[in-house]
Formats: sequence, C-alpha cells, structure tokens
Amino acid sequence: MTYIEGLVVLSIGLMSGTSMDGIDAALLRTDGSEKVLQELGHTSVSYPSEFKILLKAAEYAIRKSSGHIEKARAYFQQAIKDYLNNELKMSELDCARTTKKLSIYLHGSDMPITLDEVIQHSTKLHADAVKKLLEETKHTAEQIDVVGYHGQTMFHKPSKGISIIVGDGQYLADQIGITVVNDFRSRDVESGGQGAPFAPLYHQALAIRDKKIPVAVVNCGGIANITLIKDNVDVNLIAFDTGPGNGLVDRLIRQRTNGKENMDTDGNYGKKGTVNEAVLKALYKKAIVKDGHNYFSMQPPKSLDIGDMELIAELESLSLEDACATLEAFTADTIVDSLELLKMELPRNWILAGGGWNNPVIRQELEKRLNQKIKGGVQIKTADEVGWNSQALEAQIFAYLAVRSLKNKPLSFPGTTRVSKPMSGGHAYIPKKGTTKIVSQLVKENPNVLWGYKEKGSQSRTQTLVLGT
Repeated sequence: MTYIEGLVVLSIGLMSGTSMDGIDAALLRTDGSEKVLQELGHTSVSYPSEFKILLKAAEYAIRKSSGHIEKARAYFQQAIKDYLNNELKMSELDCARTTKKLSIYLHGSDMPITLDEVIQHSTKLHADAVKKLLEETKHTAEQIDVVGYHGQTMFHKPSKGISIIVGDGQYLADQIGITVVNDFRSRDVESGGQGAPFAPLYHQALAIRDKKIPVAVVNCGGIANITLIKDNVDVNLIAFDTGPGNGLVDRLIRQRTNGKENMDTDGNYGKKGTVNEAVLKALYKKAIVKDGHNYFSMQPPKSLDIGDMELIAELESLSLEDACATLEAFTADTIVDSLELLKMELPRNWILAGGGWNNPVIRQELEKRLNQKIKGGVQIKTADEVGWNSQALEAQIFAYLAVRSLKNKPLSFPGTTRVSKPMSGGHAYIPKKGTTKIVSQLVKENPNVLWGYKEKGSQSRTQTLVLGT
C-alpha cells in the first residue's frame, strides 16, 4: 500500500438533490476505501419556500435554454414568471405577488433577480450547512481536510456532453476555509460516460464493510437508481437510473396545489387513491423519452435527467388521489420492470435508501412487485434498518468521493456509467488561507488531480460545470 492509498482523511460531503428541498451535510473519516469508513455526524438545512421556487425557476430557465447558460441568464427574469404561471399554475396576480416576495427574500428589495444571484445564494447556504455541521460535531474548519460539494443539478444531457451542476467551488472554499472538491461528473461525461449514477462505489464500500454482499441498493430521490453488488470487485458493479423516484409525483402535487405543497407527505393522497392501470400503461409509453427513445427500452447503464420525465395528459382525468397512487405505483413498477433488462441472478437482499421511501405507498408497491418477481421472496430493509443513515447517505457519498478524487482513484466504472474504463474526476479548490498538511501532501504527490482556480463564470469544454459570480 502506498502512502497516498493509506492516508486517512476527514471529509465533509454536501448534497442538494433534484427535489430541491434542502442540503444534507455529513462528516466521514475515511481513506477512500472500505478499510477505513467511519461516520462522524450529519446535519441538514431546509430551504425556505422562497428559495425552493428560485431554484426551480433557475432549473426551468436552464432547461428551456437547452443548457446554454448565457441564454438562461438573459431569460431568467421572465423564466421566474413563466415557471410560476406554467408549472405552479398561478394567476397573474399571485404571480406578481410571489415575484415581489422572492425579490425581497433574496436581497431585501423588489429589484430584479439574476441567475448568478441564485447560484451565489445556493453556494452560501452550502457554506452555512458546513458551519452548522462543524458546530454540531464540535470540529473546527482547521481539522477538516476536504469538502465534497456536489452542487445543484440543473440539466443533464450526456449524449450532448452537457451536465450542468451549479455552484462556486472557490467561493465555498474561501467562505469555510476548507479545500473543496466539486465537478465530479465532467471527466466521465467528457469520456463518453453517462455521468451518473455516482452512488454505487460508496454503496459497495458499505456493503463490504458490513458483510452484506450480494445485495441490491435502490436509491429513491427525484430519480430512482439501483446498484447491484455481487462481489467485492468494483469493476463488476452494475448500476443505472430505473425511472422516476418521487420527482413526478412531487411535480404533480406542486401543480395541483399551486405550489402550496411540494410532495405527497407520508403518501396521504396515494393511500386514498386507486392505481389506474390504463394510465400506468400510458406512462410507460409516454412519460420518459430520452434522446428520441423510450427510456424503458434502453439497455443499462443509463441515466436520467429530471427534465426527461413528463406528466402525461392522461393524468389530468384522474383525481389527485388516484393520480398519486398511479405515479407511486409507476415508480415501484419501473424499478422491478428494469430487472428484465439484466441477464443475471438477482439478489434476495434489498436495501432502500433515499427520501422517496418515506412514502409508504411506493414502498408497499415495490415490496409487492419484488415478491412477485423473485421466486422464494426477498428481504427488504431500509438503509436505517440495516444500520446505514438514510438521511446522511447521499452527502456521505460525496465526502467519500472527494477523498478518492484527491487520490486520483476511480469514481465511476463501465458498469455504472458506461464510461470506457474506470474514471476519476473532480476539481479541487484551495482556500486563500491555505489547507491542511494532508492535502498539501496530496497536492505534492498527485499532480493528476485538477488543482486550482477556474475563472468565475467559466465552464468546461462540455459544459459540465457552471460557477456563480
């Protein structure tokens, strides 16, 4: 074992998912392998309702601009109004009132809001999450070697070499006084990979540590993905996005309630509804078209963008309760149906991670379908039930990947993202005040890591990262 490989690092991970409801932060002590993997604490920061709308409007602007950031910047003020009108179905009067409320929230007046201001505020809230975690775990910034900063996904189209994840790595590093690694996905996308999912390697490390192999891990956020772990060999991992997590049902709830609610809390609507089989079949045919193809006919590894998913017209004929029940069944059914694409023996042990499993309707539908699919039955437990921390898990992933990035170790594999060979990634930003002895040593011994500062507002050749002002 080389010095770098055995080096143990204190790392914080930050994650704000496609649901855009807040930030999770987690602290790990790890060497970037399963040999040293110790969880030291976590916290979360919920976004105010105003900032949720601003993030969604930013996403709306970038998607409507097909990932062209300058166009999105120019369109952003109109995009706020269009998002409120078209997505949240607000009246003109409510739209005007809300727009003013958003401006007052962000800078205390009714001045127009820019896209870069939203990105900058997002980065500031991530800095607040780090400071909160340090206080709660009784650590100082000087004790932490690195922060893995995923950023906020806005647009993901790997077939065009685009995966836009906003956030200012240098600004965050300077705000918290800790080296920051972000831009995890661009090298994978530039090399022909899907740039997602990136959770499988950490899932495998936990499964090895806790002796749970073979196992399937299903993460359910806005998008659902599966990791199939048959042994301890990382190049044997199989993973892909299966379809919607809670992204479609969240969108339905926002539309039907004019933005007053953001999710089917505890499955309260879905519990009262009935699955409409005709609409369920229509969802398979129409709800997800990626690069001109029905997503469910595409072979894995494959990945989704939240914008690839549509609320089809057939849902409009259903009550809110029946529409929720049908979309929640769709999430579960697409996870199980995706197994048909794999010519392999399926594990009997399943671990459910992600906030989507807080919806009991999705979990019940999955359990029913899995037990019908796999003869002899399956053992299904949540991440919390097997001793993993479901709330902290996604943040832990990026704490773990940040350490691997500093060591120039692979983050993705042919079986997880379709990249041609195991691929490292990440871009490291050192704060103005300097860094720890461990990171200084890694800078000296590992010149292959992308160290240093990118110009503000710059982006890579494939548009995989956008920085705020």
